[in-house]
This record gives sequence, structure tokens and C-alpha cells, in this order.
Amino acid sequence: MRAPVYIFDPTITDSQSKVRGIGRYVQILKENAPPDWHFVGSIKNLPSHGILIQPFYTFHQPPLITRRITDRQIAVIHDVIPMKYPDQYPIGIKAYFYSLLQKHNLRLFDVIITDSETSKKDIISYLKIDPKKIAVLFPTLAHHFWQSPALARTNINEYCLYVGDGTWNKNLPTIAQAIKKAHVVCMFVGKVFEDTNPDNYLHPWQADLQQFFKMTKDDKRFIFPGYVSDDELLNLYRQAKLNILLSRDEGFGFSYVEAASCGCPSLLSDIPIFHEIAGENAAFANQNSPQAIAEALSALMNNKSLRQKLSSGALEQANKYNSDSFKKRLLEIVYPY
Repeated sequence: MRAPVYIFDPTITDSQSKVRGIGRYVQILKENAPPDWHFVGSIKNLPSHGILIQPFYTFHQPPLITRRITDRQIAVIHDVIPMKYPDQYPIGIKAYFYSLLQKHNLRLFDVIITDSETSKKDIISYLKIDPKKIAVLFPTLAHHFWQSPALARTNINEYCLYVGDGTWNKNLPTIAQAIKKAHVVCMFVGKVFEDTNPDNYLHPWQADLQQFFKMTKDDKRFIFPGYVSDDELLNLYRQAKLNILLSRDEGFGFSYVEAASCGCPSLLSDIPIFHEIAGENAAFANQNSPQAIAEALSALMNNKSLRQKLSSGALEQANKYNSDSFKKRLLEIVYPY
């Protein structure tokens, strides 16, 4: 008999986390986990004979556990970007203390899951964890993407699309400069784009986001629908000429796979993670050069045959992240024997 599995689900007690990255990942786990796995909002009174999965291991907050509470314990570390760029993600004394404690508590986990080989290398480098302890599990998409019919991209509109967050690694001010140089329209989708007042972003981690909103104020080339439903997002991908993801760094690249599943071509940063995730089924540009991005944007927006070629390749690439592959790998990690 297999040991019972308990997945800590912070969205049960924190409604705001449902629209963040953590909500998306927990949704994916819920849709793909065996029916006998348990999603819990508290880890109190869990039976010791079991397996605990912590789907978001964060370093700047109090630890979820400080001792072993189940026979097997698994943590998911999606990336270590704040550790790689401490000047861009400054922390206070309390967060520094938590980070030391969280690093120490990694010894309590038998396996570390991460989203890519690139992220695995970073975890080894910055956390000094034995590579044998780290398992790569490429995320899949929510079932909504796979279950929707693959409709032909007929009603293409004159806009490119950005879907994501507004943290420093997303490179938004550089993207804004490129959009102005290329003189194209871009739609920015995500909860963070519902409030475009730069005066409301004063935290040091939001400096780039504040700058971005100052740069885009009253500029009609920038459209901010904010958070949208799954159906609306699917339609936006299907109707966009191009998806853009020009981050300075990432642990994966959800919007690339989402766009690819809809046949929407992408322009990505020329960095290792996106070559790993997309292969050659995307266009790439130097993420540090507004001029290089602008030239790539203009070329792609005006080259239908190139977009169609990238679209075809992206559809094929997206299938590598299908639900069946995710389920199979997840079970291999959780039940290794």
C-alpha cells in the first residue's frame, strides 16, 4: 500500500495567492495528482506515515516546518533568482534571518523538485545541494489549455502580448523602450497591471515596475486589461501576432508554453533557460538591448511567413509539456521505489 501524500495548499487560507504563481502551480498539481492525494491548508496533526509536498519553498518568510513530521518530505524550489541578484532584491534583517533558517531546514527534505535543468544548476550553485537530491519536473499547463480545441489563428490582431508579473527579472522598462522604438501595440496581462499608478509601487523590489508605469503613462501603445479569465487569456493568445517574454532571468517560462499551445509565436530573451524550454521554436533577442528587441519585434510583426513557421514549431514544442508527461514524472519522484 502506497503512503498517503499531503500537499500543502496555501490558497486554502490565503485567497490572494490564488492569482499569483503559487495558485497556478497548485491548480496544476490538483488537476494532475492521483485522486487519493490530499491538499491541506494546515500541516498540524499529519500522520507521520506519509509524504509531505511543499509546492513553494520560499526563503524570505517563516519556515513551514522546522522538524521532520512525515516519513518522506519533498520541497519545490522554482528558482533562486533573488539569491542570484541580491542588489535587485534587497532584504531586511528579519528576512535575512529567515533565509538562513530556510537554507538550514532544507536538510529536512529528501527531494528538491525544480522546474528546469537551468534552475537545477542554479540551486546546486547557490544552495550547495547534492545534485542527486534534485529532481527536474517540467511544469505542465492547466487542463483548460489542453482541453480547448486547437482553433485556427484567423482573426489576428495588431498587438503583441505579455503575460506575467512585474518583478525586476521581467525586464519591463527595457521592454517599454523597445515597444516605443518599434512603435507597436502591446497588451500586458496579469493581476499586477490592474493598478498602473506608479506612486503605489514603493517597495525596493518594485522599483522597475514603478519605472515601467511612469514610462507608459498615457501611452496608447500600452494596454492593461489586468487579470483576465482563462477563456479570455486563450483568446488573447490566439489573436495576438506575437507573445513576448524578454526576462533577464527565469526558472521556467509559462507564458511561452501557454502561447505555444495556442499556436502563438514568441519572442524570447537569448538566455539558457529559454533555449532549454523552447528549443529553436521561438525567436530570440538580446534582452539587454532595447534596439535589438525593437528590431526583432518589427521584423516578426511584419513577417507572416516567419510567424507561421514559429507557430507550427511552437505547437509541437508545447506538447513536450503535456499532462501525461507531467503525471508520469511526478509519480516517479514521489514514489521512487
